[in-house]
Amino acid sequence: MNSLQKKLIGYSYIEVFITSFVVGLAENYFAAYAVQSGHSALQSGLLVSLPLIFAAIIQFLTQPYFQFLNASKFVQFAVLLQSVSLISLSGLSILNSNPNFSILLFIYSVYWLGHFAIQPAWNRWIAEFVPADYGQTYFSYRNRLSQSGIIAGLILGGITLHMKIIDVPIEILYFSLFAISFICKITTYFLFKKHPATTALVYISKQKMILIFKKYQKFLRSYSVFNFSIYLSAPFVAGYLLAELKLNYFDFMLVMLGLFAGKVLTSVWLQKSKTQIDPTRLMFIGGLIAAPLPALWPVCSELWMMILLHVISGIAWASWEVGLSLCFFKNITDDEKIETISLYHYIGTVTQVLGTCFGAIMINFAFHENYNFIFIMAGVVRLICVLPLRRNKLSVELQHPLR
Repeated sequence: MNSLQKKLIGYSYIEVFITSFVVGLAENYFAAYAVQSGHSALQSGLLVSLPLIFAAIIQFLTQPYFQFLNASKFVQFAVLLQSVSLISLSGLSILNSNPNFSILLFIYSVYWLGHFAIQPAWNRWIAEFVPADYGQTYFSYRNRLSQSGIIAGLILGGITLHMKIIDVPIEILYFSLFAISFICKITTYFLFKKHPATTALVYISKQKMILIFKKYQKFLRSYSVFNFSIYLSAPFVAGYLLAELKLNYFDFMLVMLGLFAGKVLTSVWLQKSKTQIDPTRLMFIGGLIAAPLPALWPVCSELWMMILLHVISGIAWASWEVGLSLCFFKNITDDEKIETISLYHYIGTVTQVLGTCFGAIMINFAFHENYNFIFIMAGVVRLICVLPLRRNKLSVELQHPLR
């Protein structure tokens, strides 16, 4: 690896820490902000997922208008889009203490539109200056920085919101969170500008996407079912903790920290590991451990139990995420990356929203807002749905070029 590559990777590490800091400081408090604005745990869960489908639809429909924009410019544009949503939230928190559901749905959708736009373009761009044999080290360290940034953001956010107990207006506190996040997001824009521009375009070939789906359909179908099962309960956890269990912001922060502390532990272990771990095995083991964990929420009556459950969940999901990132990085050729990752995100978005809506229907009509039932059901269904991923491996299907 030459000196230029080291410098660019250094910029990438700084960028991921700041980006993740924003995730911890703003994104992880989106559901809390919805609850504070007067919405129920059920509505806050819908606000976590419904914006994703609107963002995905808008991205899909507008993509032809950006097909001649290179990946580097596209990433920078997407970062600015997220910045607009964050500054809008900061203004809204001051001007309107009880924004209605549709306003939050729109602003959150703009934020997630930027997020989805970044992913495939960034993966294509990063492949140009990260050596293939440095992939495991890069992604494990990047994942570790990502979780560290989220933890730092969560701590600052939790401490800031906890200042409500000394009678600081909650509107001012949320304004501070979103305003700081806006400044950080703008900073990442300038960090991306330090990367060399790429000539790779963000054009997504629908024909190639169809071929990719046909070729990888075993994995994608198994993944779609598993992802659907994940979101039967996942979007409602934050609202459940705040609205149902009545955790204060400091305790809520501690529970959320458990998730990311577990992810950091896994990332540190993977970075120090001398063995090149099979990414598909790592991904499956992570998913298998994480699958039944929601069923334990009803027995978590003490704060330490909630934190411990999230630590275990974080360890499992970090294994899944690093394994999946390595599968994409190592097994997909550069000319397939944008379409494959876009397809993965489209499927993930649709199944996430479907899972959330189905979970909401079950909570409202079948379980009469008894969240314990949805958590138990989700744990059982997730465990059943993760098992096919053992045989429908991503690496097996991605070994050959498209025909």
